[in-house]
Amino acid sequence: MEPATTLVRPAVSNRVVACLWCHATTTHADAIRNHGLCQSCAQDDGEIAWRLVYDRDRKIGSIPSNLRLAYRL
Repeated sequence: MEPATTLVRPAVSNRVVACLWCHATTTHADAIRNHGLCQSCAQDDGEIAWRLVYDRDRKIGSIPSNLRLAYRL
């Protein structure tokens, strides 16, 4: 029997992933830092708010007004 070879993975920061918005390649570290976006999309989309408004399962917040109107709640 021959010894098994070890799997060599690149460092997490050097791994290449796709941006969630424009699908351009970016590093995994940038995607984690910018919530899945590349650096340019994160700078362009300053109005994106990363806050939780409503989570039904955790019972946090209240139903947003646009959902109340859409589903007649």
